[in-house]
Amino acid sequence: MSKKKSKHHLNSLKPGYRIHWYEIIEILGEGGFGITYLARDVNLNHEVAIKEYMPSDLATRNDDDGSVHPISSEKEETYHWGLERFLEEAKTIAQFQHPNIVRVRSVFEANNTAYMVMDYEMGESLHEILMRRKTLVEEDIKNIISPIIDGIRLVHAAGIIHRDIKPANIFLRIDGDPVLLDFGSARESLGLSEQSMTSIVSRGYAPIEQHNTGDELQGSWTDIYSLGATLYRCVAGVPPSDAIDRSASISLASRDTYVSALEFGEGQYSEGLLQAIDYAMQFKLQDRPQ
Repeated sequence: MSKKKSKHHLNSLKPGYRIHWYEIIEILGEGGFGITYLARDVNLNHEVAIKEYMPSDLATRNDDDGSVHPISSEKEETYHWGLERFLEEAKTIAQFQHPNIVRVRSVFEANNTAYMVMDYEMGESLHEILMRRKTLVEEDIKNIISPIIDGIRLVHAAGIIHRDIKPANIFLRIDGDPVLLDFGSARESLGLSEQSMTSIVSRGYAPIEQHNTGDELQGSWTDIYSLGATLYRCVAGVPPSDAIDRSASISLASRDTYVSALEFGEGQYSEGLLQAIDYAMQFKLQDRPQ
């Protein structure tokens, strides 16, 4: 959640807009499911990150008062279902007190939508680090991933799936301590079209079961695949082959396009680490760690 050049989003709240005692400063990030802002808590005089439920496929904003509304009566039920899921899961995540899971401080409804208030962290994402360094040495990988795995165990034990683990959502604080951001659980339950879902999931990091509109086949193994893909990016310097491409190749040519971590990292990383990555990256969910 490091500060970047201010972005513009057609449906975003403008700088200076007040929600309760929070004043919007700028956009930190955006996606098909919502917008994350940097804001100031004017009561306590410190910065926070606020995530707004704003599914671009389903809703638009009234510029006069900032309220959010479904784009049509046909989208209304789906929009409100997603809104309720957003609120429920924000409340669940807020119960986690783990140093390596983003801390949710508050959740509330306003503008006919909902907002999740989180700690604003100073530092940079693993994605930004990898863009500079391309790969990481094994010691650095373990220092980053081990605390994240510990946090994910806590999340899974509560019956929650992150659903969007990737380098951009692993943040390194100034002291090097990692924190996992941006849970994507609610976005998977909106019943979006296959085309919309494909635009929301992260290519290379999402397993094949996430490309379906339903979530009945998703579980802890879904996050394990994404975690494996993140590790793969750290050792190979590139993301793994996308699940859709793997599926097409397996279906048409009976051949997986996935190039194993053992092949990429032989001689540079321990065999145990590379084997763990390949195990997590199994195409069939039943072949992954459960």
